[in-house]
Amino acid sequence: MPKREDIHKVLIIGSGPILIGQAAEFDYSGTQACKALRQLGYEIVLVNSNPATIMTDPGMADRTYLEPLNAEMLEKIIGKERPDAVLPNLGGQNGLNLTLELYKKGVLEKYGVKILGVQADAIERG
Repeated sequence: MPKREDIHKVLIIGSGPILIGQAAEFDYSGTQACKALRQLGYEIVLVNSNPATIMTDPGMADRTYLEPLNAEMLEKIIGKERPDAVLPNLGGQNGLNLTLELYKKGVLEKYGVKILGVQADAIERG
C-alpha cells in the first residue's frame, strides 16, 4: 500500500490491560504497526492504559499517553495532538467501540480525523 500523503500523524488506540480473550496479540500487532508506520514517516501518537506492554516502551511512538481508555480522554488527546487519522483495530473491540463513540459524538469530524482500517458503519454492524 502506498503512503498516504494526506496523513502525517496517526493516533493508535492500545488495547489496555490484558483480558481473557484479548491477550498479548494486540500488544504484538500494535508494536509492529508502530514500527512500520514510523518507518514510512508517519508521526505516531499512542494511547494505552496499560504501562506493562511493549507498545508503550520508549521509542515505539513519537508520543505515548498512559491514560484511561475512554472517549473523554481520547477527545482531550485528539484536541491537543490533532492527528490526521486514528487506527482503532489495534485496540481490539475496546478500540473499535471507542472510535465509534467518538465518531457518533462528532469528535472525529470536528477535528478532521479519518478512521483507518475500518469504516464506522462496519464497527456498528459488529
